[in-house]
Amino acid sequence: MIIDQLANCERYYTLGERFKEGFEHLLSTDFSQVAPGKYELDGDRLKVAVQEYESKQEADCKIEAHQRYADIQFIYAGEEMMGIDTLRDQQPTVPYNSEKDVYFFGKYDYKIKVTAGMFTVFFPQDIHMPGLSLGVASNVKKVVVKVLL
Repeated sequence: MIIDQLANCERYYTLGERFKEGFEHLLSTDFSQVAPGKYELDGDRLKVAVQEYESKQEADCKIEAHQRYADIQFIYAGEEMMGIDTLRDQQPTVPYNSEKDVYFFGKYDYKIKVTAGMFTVFFPQDIHMPGLSLGVASNVKKVVVKVLL
């Protein structure tokens, strides 16, 4: 897992061409002009979801992980907490759904605060609960780039 400022994303181009393309898209797009929705950048290899929502209480969020895709989660506006942990021996509470590339877990051990201009990268060994409020709901605009591994 990675957490950093988008201004530093070039450091992570070495993760591979798809990561580089995803970061370049984040750098070159004015997301104030992009409506929420799902967009393909390179077919199934690189997809983008633009989301707008209010951050939520923990009881209203889910802890997830993926197997086929890494997530680059970029906070364009607002702020949120994210529950995070590494996948060790935790057992899923909901089995893996290969069609949606997601499965869910029951707990995490750490939280991070992610504010506008920051991004996280979650790999298959990383469980994450995005969208948590910092006590009070906040309007968030987030861009999630799904990178096929």
